Amino acid sequence: MHVSSILPLPGIRIGCRNPVSPQLSSREAQHPSSYAVRQRNASTAGSGRSSENGSIPGESLHDFPEKATATLGRCPRPRRIILVRHGESQGNVDESVYTRIPDPKIELTEKGWRGAEKTGRRIREMIVNDGCDDWKVYFYVSPYTRTLQTLRGLGRAFERERITGVREEPRLREQDF
Repeated sequence: MHVSSILPLPGIRIGCRNPVSPQLSSREAQHPSSYAVRQRNASTAGSGRSSENGSIPGESLHDFPEKATATLGRCPRPRRIILVRHGESQGNVDESVYTRIPDPKIELTEKGWRGAEKTGRRIREMIVNDGCDDWKVYFYVSPYTRTLQTLRGLGRAFERERITGVREEPRLREQDF
């Protein structure tokens, strides 16, 4: 994965000094679980990274803090928005996987996991080099398994106190026209 100021899918919002979620729309207030990251233990079968229960120990998405409720005020504009495409997936290596596994369930390869971790370190380095000490990140991620895995990989580069939230956004996904 290549990192620059704008990267080809989980996105990162950077630069929120006083992290406050924008007010939820009436639809979000009625259906908050469809907009907030749900606690899940995504299976990592075949990735070489599974523990006995099939998850990465201590690294499920619910380990990331999240803002799922409406609060007053707004966050200042982010300094930078970075878009990251998911790491190498099983479907990138072998297209026949799509005939056996539904697209949203396709996982990262080992190379994809390594790429996600490397991308997280490079993004963190880029942020630190901006010279601002009080930076924070907010992640938006597609519900697809490979993008959630990419987020877990790149999220390892950030201390918990630097992550203001994670939002699983169903509209960030493959589009069929």
